[in-house]
Amino acid sequence: MKWWNFTDWNTAFDFGVPDGANDGNSSIITLQYAYTLQQAAKVFKHYGKDEQAKRYEKLADSLSASTYKLCFDATKGVMANTPQKNSFSQHASIMAILANAIPVADEKAVLKKVLTDTTLSQATFYYRFYLTLALKKAGMADMYYGQLKPWREMLQNGLTTFAENPDPTRSDCHAWSASPNYDFLATICGIMPDAAGFKKVLIKPAFGELTEISGSLPHPLGIITVQFKKVGDGIEGTIDLPTSVSGKFVWKGKEIALKSGKQTINL
Repeated sequence: MKWWNFTDWNTAFDFGVPDGANDGNSSIITLQYAYTLQQAAKVFKHYGKDEQAKRYEKLADSLSASTYKLCFDATKGVMANTPQKNSFSQHASIMAILANAIPVADEKAVLKKVLTDTTLSQATFYYRFYLTLALKKAGMADMYYGQLKPWREMLQNGLTTFAENPDPTRSDCHAWSASPNYDFLATICGIMPDAAGFKKVLIKPAFGELTEISGSLPHPLGIITVQFKKVGDGIEGTIDLPTSVSGKFVWKGKEIALKSGKQTINL
């Protein structure tokens, strides 16, 4: 693919470009394209353009399946960067999970390898946003809080904004590293849209090592406020939704319907 096929500033990629990106053999770039097609298909469906949605879904499915067949390394248990299987990164498996290339039953095992295999080239601050999305998709969102070590280290180093990259870095103030601002609400508090226009809300908290969570999120119709506390293996707390907003609360496979106003959670 022409131009700058930037993926991440990790030390293994040549000026941010993964192996195979410039000659059409990059699993990461291919799967990123498939993932984008899947998002576009949802937009087309929402606006009643079903034929275009089907075309994008078909292309995405084909790309994901072919890339998995050519690039998954059964010995390492992760995706390779190219069909040659001579270089590996966290990025390839992260994007494979997001693009539905990895079988659902294998997602947790692959992500455990991604998090523990130090021979994989590592995602830097920016790309860890996608790592968090993959953890959530695989039902491993509770691991997010434990992944915040790089941001804690930046604070310990006296930074008041987040750096572009691990030291030595060019910029100590880079918005692309600020994903915790989003994930504290979207992952830890678990507040997410569950319908177009945020007309419905999904609340699925992920405590990790925390025992209490509270947060407020601006919504087009008001403020969504949550407050939760772990009680043994259960949870208790309150949720306050703006007028005309409904949704659902999910905890360990259980669902509670939510309505506008303040309601109590006790599971």
